Amino acid sequence: MDVLEDGSVPEIAGKTIAERQLLFAREAGCEAIIAFGGGGSPTAIALRHAAERYGLRYQSITSAHALAGSIGSGDTLLVLQPDLLPEARQGLELIQAEGQRVLILSAGPGVAGGFERIDLDRAWAGVLTIPGNALGRLTALPEDAAPHAALLRIALQQRLPEARLADDLLNDGRWSVIADGEMARLREGTWFRTHLPAAVPTMPSRWLARELIAKAGVWLVQRRGSRFISGTLFGLLTAGGVAAAWLEMPILAFALIALGVPVGEAFLALSRLAVAPFGKIARLPKLRYLSDIALFVTGVLVIDSLAHRTFFPPLVLAASLLLLDRDRLPQPFAPLRDRGVMAGFLALLSTIIAPETSIIAVGACALLANVAVGAIKRG
Repeated sequence: MDVLEDGSVPEIAGKTIAERQLLFAREAGCEAIIAFGGGGSPTAIALRHAAERYGLRYQSITSAHALAGSIGSGDTLLVLQPDLLPEARQGLELIQAEGQRVLILSAGPGVAGGFERIDLDRAWAGVLTIPGNALGRLTALPEDAAPHAALLRIALQQRLPEARLADDLLNDGRWSVIADGEMARLREGTWFRTHLPAAVPTMPSRWLARELIAKAGVWLVQRRGSRFISGTLFGLLTAGGVAAAWLEMPILAFALIALGVPVGEAFLALSRLAVAPFGKIARLPKLRYLSDIALFVTGVLVIDSLAHRTFFPPLVLAASLLLLDRDRLPQPFAPLRDRGVMAGFLALLSTIIAPETSIIAVGACALLANVAVGAIKRG
């Protein structure tokens, strides 16, 4: 890997390639990390700290011979090619399968992508697992031999099983060799879009959040407080909408809820990037229901009437919106699923008609959309 003028190494979304390999190793079930090279560089120190944060033991070695004495005969060693960016779930699942194995690619696309050729038909995909009792062969090699290349030869001589990676994984960069700073910059330009959920302009809140994070992702990811700030702002805007409704300001109430929706989507996008590529954000997407609750409560607060007239229109609106979430919608109906759009529409209508009428009108649109979707499904 190239060293930049300031002495650092290239990064992708705030992490070096070695740190991203560490994430792969952790997901694969590794308990300790052995790094090849000097342990006193800033990069090595950062890697050590990252390993310790994840509860992994860390050791650095400077020769292939030292590796043989670091692994027990009953252990399994996961070997990663230097500069490999291993972020494809297929590769992780193949390594997690029982037994040792060598991951391979077709020779043509593999060699073109910077991977080591094995023969005319195969290239090493940059990852293998090998039993600890095979490492004694390293002592027969020169002390300055490259460990990963030597271990590949030993694995091939032992005829370890092979598992083939799909060649198309090389196309989107999820499994690639990042050999220099320019390649790192190119990959970083696509990394955010690779790991952010798909979004279309017909869902404006999610689409706006995705585009913002994709463009300003590096700056945001490198600032630890970005998730906290976006999550807090989402909560404040949503709660502010309810408070404005309590103060009998319906237009402001719906507008604040509408503004909170894309902020909440930005928080979810940053949360996904924080655990990318293999982690999941579990229950966090359920925070979207806060917007539904806020719309219902706001609707109740802004209608000044009898109990049944106060609760029924907001209940129909909230239920219709939740029903729209059940199925994949045709594109013309997609904006109706966006709570930001619906809350904004309520704010706009409330400037010209009574809030109760606005809620009834928007709820009727959502209800009719459910009927139309049901009719389309029935054919």
